[in-house]
Amino acid sequence: MEETGDRTEVKRTLGYDIPESAVVFRLIWYAVASRPGVLLNEYSEAESQVFEGKAVFSTKIEDHKVDVRVRVDEAQKMVEVTAIGEDPAALEKYLDEINTSAGNSLKKYQTLPDDVKGKLRRALVAKTCWDRLVFEILNKASLGAVYFQLAHGREMMIKAIEGEDMMSLPLTTSGWLSRIESMPREEPLPGNIASELAKKSIEWKKETHEVIARYL
Repeated sequence: MEETGDRTEVKRTLGYDIPESAVVFRLIWYAVASRPGVLLNEYSEAESQVFEGKAVFSTKIEDHKVDVRVRVDEAQKMVEVTAIGEDPAALEKYLDEINTSAGNSLKKYQTLPDDVKGKLRRALVAKTCWDRLVFEILNKASLGAVYFQLAHGREMMIKAIEGEDMMSLPLTTSGWLSRIESMPREEPLPGNIASELAKKSIEWKKETHEVIARYL
């Protein structure tokens, strides 16, 4: 535990032994960002032979703003989750819950049949796409960046539910792609459309969380 001004930093680490570090990163991401009111502030995935994923989220715990950093280091086979906020006891409790949830998810993932693992992996990627979609909108990124997250999330969810009853998500995402595809790719979405799309993503997150929860 470290103190910085009036804020405290509390850290937890979790080891893992499965070879798919990108999946570990997305399972931890889901454990943190599947809760209501969590926003993605920063993310990166190193494109190298050794995986390293980082993400920073903001949330509220007992009405206090908390920043949450997630890091997965394949070289160390280690997950690190850090919470920064005002109430050390609340941060400790929160991180204990995240560690338990993430640990259970990692164990469950290893027991799944390969075909189910494939569906879960795709749904987890879609989850990150919806969070990144909102991140791009809030940061007034170009339409091209927003369009990519929307299209990729849609593709992953279609594959995640292949052979099952069709959800509303493939239809509504298709409608949104058609709506924005003719707009200038280098410019941000107009404010009213961007706000509407960000709100719509809440429904897509909910449907995606329901699919992920089937397996975890």
